Amino acid sequence: MNWQEEFDVVVVGSGAGGIVSAITSAHNGLNTLLIEKSASWGGSSALSGGGLWIPNNHVSKKAGLQDSEEEALTYMQDVIADTGPASTYERKEAYVKNGHKMVKFLEEAGMKWVAGILYPDYYPERPGGKIGRSIEGEIFDSRLLGDYAKTMRVGELEPPIPLYSGKVASLPKAFTNAKDFNIVVGMFLSGFKHKIKGEKAISIGAGLVGRLLKIALDYKVPLRLSTPLKDLIIENDKIVGIEVEKDGQPYFIKCKAVILAGGGFERNPELRKKYHNVGTDWTSASESNTGDMLLIAQKYHIDTALLDDAWWGPAALDANGARKFLVYERSMPHCMIVDQTGERYFNESESYVDAGHAILERQEMNGKAIHSWLILESRNRNKYLFGDMLPRMTPKKAIESGFLIKADTIEELARKCEIDYDGLKATVTKFNQFAETGTDEDFGRGNSAYDNYYGDPSYKNPNLGAIEKAPFYAVKIYPGDLGTKGGIVANEHGQALKNGLPIEGLYATGNCSASVMGRVYPGPGSTLGPTSVFGYISANHIQETLLQPSTATLSHNL
Repeated sequence: MNWQEEFDVVVVGSGAGGIVSAITSAHNGLNTLLIEKSASWGGSSALSGGGLWIPNNHVSKKAGLQDSEEEALTYMQDVIADTGPASTYERKEAYVKNGHKMVKFLEEAGMKWVAGILYPDYYPERPGGKIGRSIEGEIFDSRLLGDYAKTMRVGELEPPIPLYSGKVASLPKAFTNAKDFNIVVGMFLSGFKHKIKGEKAISIGAGLVGRLLKIALDYKVPLRLSTPLKDLIIENDKIVGIEVEKDGQPYFIKCKAVILAGGGFERNPELRKKYHNVGTDWTSASESNTGDMLLIAQKYHIDTALLDDAWWGPAALDANGARKFLVYERSMPHCMIVDQTGERYFNESESYVDAGHAILERQEMNGKAIHSWLILESRNRNKYLFGDMLPRMTPKKAIESGFLIKADTIEELARKCEIDYDGLKATVTKFNQFAETGTDEDFGRGNSAYDNYYGDPSYKNPNLGAIEKAPFYAVKIYPGDLGTKGGIVANEHGQALKNGLPIEGLYATGNCSASVMGRVYPGPGSTLGPTSVFGYISANHIQETLLQPSTATLSHNL
């Protein structure tokens, strides 16, 4: 092999998991290269809410959370069903035991954390459940990245102000009470302060990966954009190097370890059709995630799991065709979701992964759930934010484009949306009775602290309000996703497995791997948490078992 460069470790993918892997590897004294397929760095992480679900971390505990490894494992064991090799007890234990260590390590390296102390686990009433395990990065001044700020991935919908995901619940109800109004005003004042200082403030996912990249650059980790991985070079079940594409040509890099953190297959139409029976139109993931890691893994018969699953959630396409992953919108009073028969079929306020599963299961059952409809009435539009639409301000374009269907009666709405009127009328009648009593007898909406987190506490049930005052609105709902969650099976050390045995030097984390969370979403940050923690675990395992600092003869061309 004509090697053109040599490193100890090559990390594939520049999302949070990849950058944490590179930071940890460089900190351990190993010559580390970070490569990114696209011309922008940050991956889906840069488009995300930026939270990490890390039990027993010192940031949350300092903010008042009482937590322990034992409680976290109890919770994970209870909510995550047995889904095979991806979510073994050993993997869960490794996650819990190393997560808080990673948080401390990154803080000492320069990360600045903020606790989402009010943000509940998604099943807080289950054994070991808590409120406040999520953390996120402090708002970051992207000027500190120099020229790298110009090549950061930007999403379809950027927040108008820097904000914290742990405070987002105040946004939809900011005009209903003084507490939430003051929190939102504080967000705007904070954004204004950054501006008058001349800072380029970024937050949530972009802020997280921005500061992580700054740390990686401080460790002098080279980042190569537009450098897609084309192949692994494996001899006797052992990594000896990789093939990438550089300037349109094959380029060979010798290394002793590779950490795959290159995302899932959200944007690959053939793979989505094969494993999910949906297309790519509704995903919120990075456009460069076309399943490269999975296809390479299948070529070498590397173990895979959970390929039929994703980080699902109800989504809509706005007036401009941009994807809107709906979180708080479906939890506010005076709204409900029905299929084309007019029937409700799940708790609209539940975890987005559970809601997404419900849409897919309903579609399989009756063929009338894709698309479904989010039904709103006038009080919802008058009181609450919906996406970026302020209360009482529904742009004409939203209606003229067909994003919002508007009607003066339920019968007219049913006709315009081609929903079975008798079914919808019966559902509205029953739903209004639930709103009056404050109890959803069908699906338990509002019974959980997680449901209530995005609700309006001025209501008997923070998530229930009648649908009876015109005008009425409807929005098409699709099974969107934040990314696929199936891929390479890794063990508790992050090692990729083939026939249940580790391939020496090959590691996988993030959405190119099968998730430790199985088929559920235990709490806010259950994608960024695992990709970061197992990136950290993988880099440490490489240092402990394969390499000692400075073992490679560095001959790369910077």
